[in-house]
Amino acid sequence: MARGGRVLRSVEEPQLAAPPVRASRPQPTLVYRTDPNMRAAGEARVQRPDIDDVDEVIGASRWSSLRFRLERVARKRRLGLALVAVLYGGTGLLGMIDGGHWPTVRDEILNAHVTTANLMGFRITAVQTEGQVALTDDEVLLALGVKDDTALPFLDVRAARERLMANPLVQDATVKKLYPDRLTVNLVERKPFALWQHDGKVQILAEDGTPIDEFRDSRFAHLPLVVGPSANLKAQKLLDALALAPKIREETYAAVFVAERRWNLRLRSGVEVKLPEIGYAAALARLESLQAKQNVFAKWINVVDLRSPAKIVVRLSPEAAAQMAEADKAAAKAKKKAGQI
Repeated sequence: MARGGRVLRSVEEPQLAAPPVRASRPQPTLVYRTDPNMRAAGEARVQRPDIDDVDEVIGASRWSSLRFRLERVARKRRLGLALVAVLYGGTGLLGMIDGGHWPTVRDEILNAHVTTANLMGFRITAVQTEGQVALTDDEVLLALGVKDDTALPFLDVRAARERLMANPLVQDATVKKLYPDRLTVNLVERKPFALWQHDGKVQILAEDGTPIDEFRDSRFAHLPLVVGPSANLKAQKLLDALALAPKIREETYAAVFVAERRWNLRLRSGVEVKLPEIGYAAALARLESLQAKQNVFAKWINVVDLRSPAKIVVRLSPEAAAQMAEADKAAAKAKKKAGQI
């Protein structure tokens, strides 16, 4: 008995035994096999023999053995067909090379995508241009790279614009695609202003005196011609002055810049007009008035000198001078004979 009157368990009472502890069972390792070729972890893989290396599969049924044999025959037949195809392909390729047809066939193969696009209706059938004045149609099409079989989806508009801009006549250009089969080109051309002859060559000038291109054809033959070093830089003012004297401008076919200081005009009648260094617009106005009154260009003169503001000096042609000399001699003889009588 403990303190407080509580009864504890007697020493003589039998003690209950502790419950036995169960030993843990090992977890089973499950291996699932749904095919003879599947294996458990760590199990070595058995190499399946190739059907080309065995004559008969041991343990297989009759139909399985027949299937293996047929597969072996088919595999060998595919190899034979491949070899035959290679032989015929090589023979055809050599024939095309020897016959000179390979470049055409190669181009057709490389352009298969273009041909397909054309068959689908994307072949360029029209090119619309705006602002085209001096450029010819051939120049535009050549720069664009447009041919009879060009497909619109595969045209590089950026490269086409760069080729257009490489032409000195083109100041700016815009190229756009209009599906399915059209191309639009907006051009800003440099305006040809005059022809400039110097150093043995003739170039086309813009209004600011910038050379545009070499003079190659007759499209620009109607432009006025200026000749001499630095004539391109002074041509604008001269042509503006000639615009106020239309009769002289019509007769002028060339203007020569003499010593890079003043101009001489060459007329179609063979007359040379010498202009002053300063005030040549007023001198041209005087000559325009004289031509309207007396038609001096139709007379036998070869030089009209306007360098003096107070007078106009003309020089007769050699033929006219000879005839005038003969007339003077005849007049002198007549006077002498009249004096003798």
